[in-house]
Order: sequence, then structure tokens, then C-alpha cells
Amino acid sequence: MTHATLKTLSRDLHDFADEASDHLKDAARKTGTDASEALARSSKAISRAADRLRDEAENSAATTRAQMSETVRAYPVSTSVVAGAVVALLATFVLVRLSQA
Repeated sequence: MTHATLKTLSRDLHDFADEASDHLKDAARKTGTDASEALARSSKAISRAADRLRDEAENSAATTRAQMSETVRAYPVSTSVVAGAVVALLATFVLVRLSQA
């Protein structure tokens, strides 16, 4: 995610949280049907925030996958060396842990 996207997302989530907070405060002041309606509005605001966060995460994941695929295609040998090194480090870590157990 770019810095601008994170900033926008943060601002949007903050706005949604403020909206939900206002609805909850309103519900606390009311009783009966009015309170139920305020809680329903609060729930909708929280759901919208969660949906927005999920959408941004999906978009970010798709962008990252595309960038990784492009990098792998552009530098197949380097990518293989790095992947091999990561696998070797993980294998070493596992073997060291197993030998300590």
C-alpha cells in the first residue's frame, strides 16, 4: 500500500470510528426503540469500516502479487538464489531447533 493510500484509509477508519462512537453515545442517552436504532446505525458504521479495510487489504495483496510475479519474471535466476537461501536458512533453523530438543 502506498503512503497516500494508508493515510486515506486511516482517515476513513477514523471517521467511521467517530461516527460509530457518536451513535453509541446517542444510544447511551436513549432507551427502548431509539437506543436500538442508534445501535443499529453504529453497527452499520463499524461494518462499513471493516468492509473498507478488507477491500484495501485485497487490493494491496493483489498489487503485491502482481509486483512479485513481475519481479520473478524479470529476475528468475536472482529470485531462485534468494528463494534457495531462504529455504536453506529455514532448514538450518529447524535442524538447530530439533537438535536442541
